Amino acid sequence: MNDTYKIGIIGDRATVSGFIALGYTVFEAENASDAGRLLDMAAGSEEYAIIFIVERFAEALDDVIKKYSGRLTPAITVLPDGVSREGELSYGMRLIKQSVERAVGADILFRD
Repeated sequence: MNDTYKIGIIGDRATVSGFIALGYTVFEAENASDAGRLLDMAAGSEEYAIIFIVERFAEALDDVIKKYSGRLTPAITVLPDGVSREGELSYGMRLIKQSVERAVGADILFRD
């Protein structure tokens, strides 16, 4: 077991570069395929407690993210873009909603 875990973030350069100042390990990806390879590498290293991934890549990597969802570490968290133009929850927001419902047994975030 690792006594000192890191926090990583995977995404495009414009989104992730500012996280270097916070001490995050930054993984720049140009597309979802790159992001998936980086996610497998980071999650497999057992160095990370949390790995953030930008939503535009995460949705295409749903199977990869689910592969790690049963593990204690790393916690893979999608950075959501918000609400779609159609007014539906985005992929990232749907994952957060599902996690909260699983944890507390009810939808406490998006009630009417």
